[in-house]
Amino acid sequence: MSRLQCLLALSATVPSDHSVASNAVLLIVNFNTASLTLRCIESVQRGSMQPQRILVLDNGSCADDLAHLLSRLQAMPSTATELQLYRSEQNLGFAAGCNLLVDLALEDARCAHILLLNSDAVAMPNMVSAMQACAMQTAAATGMVGARMHKLASPDEVDTLGISLYRSLMPADRHTVADKLLGPSGGCCLLKRGMLEDLHRVSGYYFDARYFCYCEDTDLALRAVLSGYQTAFLDEVLALHEGQASSGGNVNAFVTYHGLRNSIWMHAKLLPAGVLLQFGAWLLLAHMLSIARHGLFGRWGLLWRVYRDAFARLPEFWRERKRFHPQGSALDDRLLAHISPGFYRARYLSHVLRVERRRRFQNAP
Repeated sequence: MSRLQCLLALSATVPSDHSVASNAVLLIVNFNTASLTLRCIESVQRGSMQPQRILVLDNGSCADDLAHLLSRLQAMPSTATELQLYRSEQNLGFAAGCNLLVDLALEDARCAHILLLNSDAVAMPNMVSAMQACAMQTAAATGMVGARMHKLASPDEVDTLGISLYRSLMPADRHTVADKLLGPSGGCCLLKRGMLEDLHRVSGYYFDARYFCYCEDTDLALRAVLSGYQTAFLDEVLALHEGQASSGGNVNAFVTYHGLRNSIWMHAKLLPAGVLLQFGAWLLLAHMLSIARHGLFGRWGLLWRVYRDAFARLPEFWRERKRFHPQGSALDDRLLAHISPGFYRARYLSHVLRVERRRRFQNAP
């Protein structure tokens, strides 16, 4: 906690026309996206229900971005929500940044629900009220609530419906309700206190900070499923998402590196032996196809860094398996119920071709 400095604390005044979820805290991580973060906060404050508190972490942003964020927050009129801005001098990554905010939120005994929203997202007016109502109406075993996120630039188009795990054992944003739901996207979700505390007791963390970013929400959802928790899904649009504003946009080398490296660590740490044996050949094929794709476009250096760094720490993750598999293969059926039958997300090949064409056009002289 000593790594964080509290820069701003705004108290709440409750207008008569707003209701407040007194047991909910919303967390937002800012990294050089001050204008988007401010837009995100304002969208939450305009909602029909507001969380009791909004905690914002500035995650090592440049001085200008931090100054813009701080000055605009100081000038904001009072609302029904308490708002606090914390600062880390270095970029801790999304996973570690969220962990610190979760710890701060849970210091308040009233906090039963943690809401996560990406800084480049815009909340719909009923986001807090819908997720809060669902959380209140579901049993403790439903530890997570997810919903539709559509694209900000094209509100009728799906951005994510949560996370799916496919026959290849590769996770991806779920684009159709026909695919099975593993868990909610960390970009817009509600996590119950009881589940978070259970996961922390077993692993020592909420999100795995070693991932830095990408796949950390899949890792949390997979640990939750292995622990017997489920996700409630609200089939309505509760947020609009700009997408990858902090990581440079599109599917670049940063996204590819962290996504592929982290998935290898996640598989080694969490997948039961029976599941690995049943689907291992499909997983190997997925890696071969990934190598072929990036190799075809000359990204051998990127591939070398991914697999070098992944395998360098692989024994560390493999040793942790005993924390999550005390009963050996007894957890296979629990996870199998969440694996979608397709090799990977539908129409992914056409998506890859569009991305690569865009990359070639952007890199053209």
